[in-house]
Amino acid sequence: MAKKSAIYIKIMGTGIHERIEAASHEIVGMPADTFHKITLMNGTIVYYSSFGIRCLTIADSPVDLD
Repeated sequence: MAKKSAIYIKIMGTGIHERIEAASHEIVGMPADTFHKITLMNGTIVYYSSFGIRCLTIADSPVDLD
């Protein structure tokens, strides 16, 4: 089985400064807010509310996040 290719995400904002290795990223619009749906490499799905996020960077390499 081929290894999944990863993307690297840096999220910065009010109360958050995260670096994440993920399989995918989507923007999901819902009636109350917009969410960033991030699927981690192990299949876990995490939703981040866009409220308070000032910057979201996506790169093919962790070095490119800097």
